[in-house]
Amino acid sequence: MAYTAVTAATGAEFSSRVALTSSMEPAIERGDLLLFRKGGGGDPIRAGDVVLFKPARDDIPVVHCVIEVHERREDGGGGGGVDILTKGDNNGVDNSEFLYNEPWLHRHHVMAKAVGYLPNAGWPSIAMYEKPVVRKVIVGVLGLGVLVTALL
Repeated sequence: MAYTAVTAATGAEFSSRVALTSSMEPAIERGDLLLFRKGGGGDPIRAGDVVLFKPARDDIPVVHCVIEVHERREDGGGGGGVDILTKGDNNGVDNSEFLYNEPWLHRHHVMAKAVGYLPNAGWPSIAMYEKPVVRKVIVGVLGLGVLVTALL
């Protein structure tokens, strides 16, 4: 219900992702739950923004910080676009060749912009992914709860 209210009030859709690696530490630590505005809300992308993007060479979305933005002006009066360079705060080099397979990201690669985060709120998700026994215990407890509720 809160999600629907926020979406209606802002006209934007939101999503969340768990930081699975330490590439953005110390600002965003592994296990933090990041909150995103899908599509960036139409806002311009600026250096310092944390974005969720899909690299051309991989289907797994990445969360990193924008370190450079260059506006392109193309001939013909049709407008240009932007070239975007990102980097994980904890990484020694930018993402250009490592993730993109080309020197820059473009606006269509960016899926969302971060609008906030909840420290450590993503650890249950990581635990269920990395430790199958945790997932089984949680499913078992939920199943037991449903069974007990049905018997009462």
